[in-house]
Amino acid sequence: MGFRTFTTSDYSELRRQHNIMVLVGNGFDIQVTRRYQSRFSPRYPAFYHYLASRDFDSSNLVVQQMAAAKENGQENWSDIEAAIGVLIRAEGGWHPAHAVYDATLAIQAAFSEYLELVAPPDLLSRVGKDSAENSLAMHSMADFIGDVAKGTTTFESFAFPKETDHYHLFNYLFVNFNYTPLLDDYIYRDPQQFQPQAHKYADRNFMFRPNPTNFPGGHGNQQTGWSSYVRSEIIHPHGQQSVPRSLLFGIDAPDNLDPGRDPYRQLMKPYWAMNRIEFGHLFLDTRLFIIFGCSIGDSDGWWWRRVYEALNRSNDDGAPLSELIIYWWSPVASPSTREEVLSTFFASLAGEPDKPDRTMVEGRIQVVLYTDEMPPVFLATP
Repeated sequence: MGFRTFTTSDYSELRRQHNIMVLVGNGFDIQVTRRYQSRFSPRYPAFYHYLASRDFDSSNLVVQQMAAAKENGQENWSDIEAAIGVLIRAEGGWHPAHAVYDATLAIQAAFSEYLELVAPPDLLSRVGKDSAENSLAMHSMADFIGDVAKGTTTFESFAFPKETDHYHLFNYLFVNFNYTPLLDDYIYRDPQQFQPQAHKYADRNFMFRPNPTNFPGGHGNQQTGWSSYVRSEIIHPHGQQSVPRSLLFGIDAPDNLDPGRDPYRQLMKPYWAMNRIEFGHLFLDTRLFIIFGCSIGDSDGWWWRRVYEALNRSNDDGAPLSELIIYWWSPVASPSTREEVLSTFFASLAGEPDKPDRTMVEGRIQVVLYTDEMPPVFLATP
């Protein structure tokens, strides 16, 4: 069993539990810093220029690789983890693992200092204040079905809303791939927007809305709200700003990793985070996955493969055991398509899945396309 299973000894009228895993990437931090017009951005190019401004060691292997990629006009030239990957491959010169690791540790220390500029206390205070006053955390967890109804063309295939009802527990696990606590501050259930027991006698504390935009044929309508329960938890598998030495930079690890003998294990994030042991048990118990602000790149492939495996399972009657929502931002001038986002997701998996499996899994993915002008309710900044 992965998630903790709650019972009526915890919530008196509990009938069913929905485990929801939310994987949040750098896009959220970028969204926040842009919204509050922060001077410093969590983007890698901004960090690179910060290193240059403070005369950081130019002999650092990672910095040298970033500079070479920039000179060659590569699109992701500032991606630290892409640079690490190149350095240990033939095109990067086959640098010894220990040399790349030492360079990465120096980058880790510098990035920790930079994060203090990206997410200072006054920004955290403003994010928390706005979340509390506008009930942003609770709206995100209660009303996100409306994003799927408005932002996709496949809402009719979305099974999750139809399974929800009164007295259900919506159990959220936020996997924060960011090092900053911006998401933690945003999603915190403070007393202004949440009460552990909102009623005099009933212990319900949440109102989940299965069809907030009144989508024709949806489950209920815009007036429907389930008297229910909510809980949330946040984990930082790649480290936290408050613990500088915990920040992980590196590459993905193969599922058949030999952790005792692989010469590059110290550069693999799943190795240091002990993903298989710490998090592997959660996926099979997850009813709904939500990916927000992630580029769905190779360096986090371990997570995307586990999501795919969960999506690739069915009940005896063929109904999905898990579904996925991908929130995908794109500029108005160059909008993305559902097909492009799905291609990005499947490209992140090690090996191309068999076509029959891919076709089935695609039917269990909702892609919410949005822009700055048309933002979603989920994790929105005012």
